[in-house]
Amino acid sequence: MRLVAIPPYRNPAVEWGWVLRYLIEDYRSTGALQGVEVDVDEGYMVDSASETRDEEVLAVINVGIVNRVKHYGLSGKYDGIVLTGGIDPGFIAARVVMQDKVAVTGAIHAALHVASLIGERTSEIHTVPSSSLIVRHLARKYGFGDKLVSVRIPMHTSTESYLLLAKYKENWAGRLQDPGLMKIMDDLAAECIAAVDENRADSVILSCEHLQAMADGIRQRLDDKGYGEIPIIRTLPAGIEMALAMANMKLLQTARAYPGHNLKLAPRFC
Repeated sequence: MRLVAIPPYRNPAVEWGWVLRYLIEDYRSTGALQGVEVDVDEGYMVDSASETRDEEVLAVINVGIVNRVKHYGLSGKYDGIVLTGGIDPGFIAARVVMQDKVAVTGAIHAALHVASLIGERTSEIHTVPSSSLIVRHLARKYGFGDKLVSVRIPMHTSTESYLLLAKYKENWAGRLQDPGLMKIMDDLAAECIAAVDENRADSVILSCEHLQAMADGIRQRLDDKGYGEIPIIRTLPAGIEMALAMANMKLLQTARAYPGHNLKLAPRFC
């Protein structure tokens, strides 16, 4: 089985490709991905290095993601495409263009399915208000509005975290002892605990690449504070496993759910 993971973007300040490779190897080290190859795209280059993550940015990066999806999906080399952006950029459009070709999964879409599989109430730990609202809207679109009980905002941007992570490109394990990242992990763990205590969440989701890069440190902090019963769902493994399940069952996203212009069995009413 062969998959490709596509990050949401790269820009002059941020490159997520190498981070994804480490995250995949971390997952492989748990015994997962037996007989599975996962290639990683470097991400479509966008000019702006802004830390803003709102609907405007979502519109800009959608185009690049769809271009990368078409490149890989039409190559005939892959059984599935895993989109990793924490606000599911390009996901719906990618499923439309790959409708009868290859399975496509999105980060939030997959993680919400996993959270629903194992529990009843989940909280997504995000970054800033603008993109957190996007996640709330996505949950409603996907039919999980009642399961996503909160989107917690620790107010650390992906760019801020990446600049700290970048120091550990050749020493991945060392990131967990970085003073700046340790402060962020403390804040993230505090939001996880608040999600459990205040929102009655029974699981938490870490979506963006930089959040997943700190998942081990967050796990340790939760365990130390007595929250070992709360599962942490990482969106990359969720997306990978959903893509593998679809490929193994010979299933693709359905035409009527993601219709293109040539839909034959069109519904009479929409």
